[in-house]
Amino acid sequence: MVLASGLARAPAPMPAALSHRRLLIPATGAAAAAGALRNGLTACRSRAPRLPWPSTGGAGAGPVRKNLRNITVRAQAAAAADNGDSGSGGGSTGKPLPAPLAKLAALFRPLSDERCNSKLLALAVGQMLCSIATLIHDSYLPLYVHEELGIGAVQGAAQFLCQLSKGVSGVVGDILGSQTRVLVFGTLLTFACKPMFALLSSVYGVFGVTACLYWFFVAKLLDRLSKGIREAPTKAVMNELAKESGDAPDAAYGLRQSLATAGMLIGSTVAAVTFAATGSNYILTFAVAAVPPGLALAWLVTNFREELFGPPHSPPLPPPVQSSTIGSISIDLPPASAAPSAMGSMDSAAAGAAAAAAAGGGGFTPGAAPPSLIQAAEAAAAAAEPKLSWWEKGVAIVKSFQPAYWQALAVVAVLYFARFDASFLSLRAKAVMPKSLLPMLTLVNMLAQTILTAPLARISGASVSNRNRLLLAGFACMVAADLLFALPATASPAGMFGGAAFIGLHMAMTHAITISMISSYMPTGVIPGVGRLSGTAVSFTDLLLGFVLAASNAVAGILADLTRAAGYGNVGCFLGGAAACVLSGLLLLAFERWGDLGKPELVVARTRKAKAA
Repeated sequence: MVLASGLARAPAPMPAALSHRRLLIPATGAAAAAGALRNGLTACRSRAPRLPWPSTGGAGAGPVRKNLRNITVRAQAAAAADNGDSGSGGGSTGKPLPAPLAKLAALFRPLSDERCNSKLLALAVGQMLCSIATLIHDSYLPLYVHEELGIGAVQGAAQFLCQLSKGVSGVVGDILGSQTRVLVFGTLLTFACKPMFALLSSVYGVFGVTACLYWFFVAKLLDRLSKGIREAPTKAVMNELAKESGDAPDAAYGLRQSLATAGMLIGSTVAAVTFAATGSNYILTFAVAAVPPGLALAWLVTNFREELFGPPHSPPLPPPVQSSTIGSISIDLPPASAAPSAMGSMDSAAAGAAAAAAAGGGGFTPGAAPPSLIQAAEAAAAAAEPKLSWWEKGVAIVKSFQPAYWQALAVVAVLYFARFDASFLSLRAKAVMPKSLLPMLTLVNMLAQTILTAPLARISGASVSNRNRLLLAGFACMVAADLLFALPATASPAGMFGGAAFIGLHMAMTHAITISMISSYMPTGVIPGVGRLSGTAVSFTDLLLGFVLAASNAVAGILADLTRAAGYGNVGCFLGGAAACVLSGLLLLAFERWGDLGKPELVVARTRKAKAA
């Protein structure tokens, strides 16, 4: 198709210097140049349609024009059909979907580039499958190890290892040059550790309680370690896909968060159904948890095959020809038996003419240089990358983080002091409502996140103003939730359910959007003299926010103890959370007015790639 579109532009006059010019590559010419030319010609011939090329003058000009017209018409029809599908969402027939279904389908296409969108969906589905697996075994694992095995929890160490692995995996991906491979390795580790929970009973019966304790400890640590390994590479790949597509990342993060939360609900449901269907059999319930990560691993390998294993191998090149004619340029190639010791340099005039022709267009057209010459020029430019010292690299890394990144990070860090552990909520609710209703609070919270996160994030991605307004509304929802949990007048089951609902609204309006806000200002692509920093930036951010969460739990505990000692109950953590939300909102308003968080040009340059015919 590239060849056909290039021929359609062929009537443009050629420079006199290239008209009927014969590019000579003598037997003493550079073998590398000849190989590059031959590779470009062979690649173009392999992709081009079989056309009845005229051997002389205009003997076959009529059939050629007819074939070109047919190809152009088919290309235009295919492009029109593609545009119609993307606009209406109606499929290959062009029949539009009903408005509600079209809006729902649009949520699963957050990026404008279809290739980037399919890979993003693969990441989100993989995350959802891993969330399903975790909730299947975590729904009954604490009860099983406490009542059946008599083993204490190791959640604190497991969470610490998860945060630590988040701070390392993105850096490793940048060093290896492939975030996708680190992501797939983390998914493989998730798949490998899930059967360990199903084997707890066997290890206990054969090796005793001490061996079972170590087995459970290793399984839990590997489970949290694998989650941390997956996190930073997933975000780094999402940021790169959003930049390549030319879109703000808000809608992408919203889709991922909605599917992950839906996976938690599905996992809890599957665990309950399996546990009931197997007659309260813990082992069979844990065994089911190994199925979703296996599907996630196969799904990711299928959708990222090229990133994992490289592009497919091209067929072997045919033996070089002595003379080849393309349009009005004749190229003589040396025989295969040319002595390597006789290599010289390509004729400078011919090379200059070929380079000038190559600069004239992107496709392979009569009178233009083969694409391999352009690739060689790009390789030469890459070889000229500046060599920096360690100090210069450090300065370049610091400069790659624009001021807007630090401003967004400050807003989110203060907000995270209102994101303390859910156990504080459970302790408060248990004092004013029956214990049997406590799981319903989590259900209300997750349903709100599942339904609202993706559409709200899509609205946020439309403009910076939308994003900031949604964040402020989300902060207000968290303040309302904290007051419902803290005030004596709302100390009732209705007040607790209202607080849980407002927390769900807060998370739907802020969680994915705050992550995407920070990601919008992270460095992507290659930094000259340094390399890629996309994964390193994500790991640094996750590690820093992990320390903030640990500090917020410590502060929440201190505040709860103070109000309990004063006779008001453990409500101090909620009052502190409300104060943190107010402060975070004030910071956002200040940075929007006097800083960089109100500048839309810093988020994304909306340059959409033209679709290839």
